Amino acid sequence: MNYWVLALYYEWATTDMVKQALAYKDCSIEDLAEGVNKRLITSDQYKEITGKAM
Repeated sequence: MNYWVLALYYEWATTDMVKQALAYKDCSIEDLAEGVNKRLITSDQYKEITGKAM
């Protein structure tokens, strides 16, 4: 599991921070999708970060 997905789940990071990580390629859209599938992040958070519905 990607650090940023877990950081969002544990509220160590904000969605804006994860957006930056995505831009720097520290996190991928696939990592975020896996987080949604494992119920670590919500589909609303996914949409806010990626701009796309899950």
